[in-house]
Amino acid sequence: MPPLGLHTVVAKEIGDRLRHPLLDGHRGALYLGSTTPDIRVLTRWDRRVTHFFDLTNFGHQDGVAEFLRAQPHLADAHAIPPHMAAFVAGYITHLVMDEIWITQIYRPFFGERSPLGGDCWANILDRAVQFAMDREGRRDPELVAHIVSELARADMGIDLGFVDAETMSRWREITLRVASRAPEWERFRFIASRYLEEAGIETPEAFAQFVKTLPQLVEEAVRYLTPERIRFFLETSVEKGLEAVRAYLC
Repeated sequence: MPPLGLHTVVAKEIGDRLRHPLLDGHRGALYLGSTTPDIRVLTRWDRRVTHFFDLTNFGHQDGVAEFLRAQPHLADAHAIPPHMAAFVAGYITHLVMDEIWITQIYRPFFGERSPLGGDCWANILDRAVQFAMDREGRRDPELVAHIVSELARADMGIDLGFVDAETMSRWREITLRVASRAPEWERFRFIASRYLEEAGIETPEAFAQFVKTLPQLVEEAVRYLTPERIRFFLETSVEKGLEAVRAYLC
């Protein structure tokens, strides 16, 4: 699914467009929330625990509604502290964006029912497109500096109901490190390690050779997916995320 950095960029765009005083006053909480469904990489939980979406279910699912049903103490934005409401708003943007990627991009173009059949190379192409979007989305150093600064001073009084305070603190440090580092191609190994191993790209030497081919691999994947679909995905993520956050805060 889309990388952490790209999630914060989309959350910022939603916050900028909504201009809600609660979000403007707690941008760090908004950005931290936009990354937190991926805390599973730290806790090793099943993805369904944090994303409220079952990848094996090809029927209709609504992760946002399921999230708020599972955590009723978060469902009313007016009944919780402002920083918590901003955090939940960010969490919602992540769920929306991931669901759009899964249903409109991954499954039809890279997944097991796609023309590529969901094999390791299909998944490497999928991750390469995501990585390229992250690189493009975080090209502006001022935007990155803003996100990192706001994350660093985010209020850590977060009560999700299923993540303890120590784990949340560790997650913010991870998010800060990721947000602070430019998404250079050498870091691709960390988001596609499973599929690289399946493809036999396991040693540092093999990966060093593979990295040289990544720009061409991305061009191939973008041609296959088309730049228009990528733009549509990003635009839809902002529009649908905006709708969901507005509904939550109203």
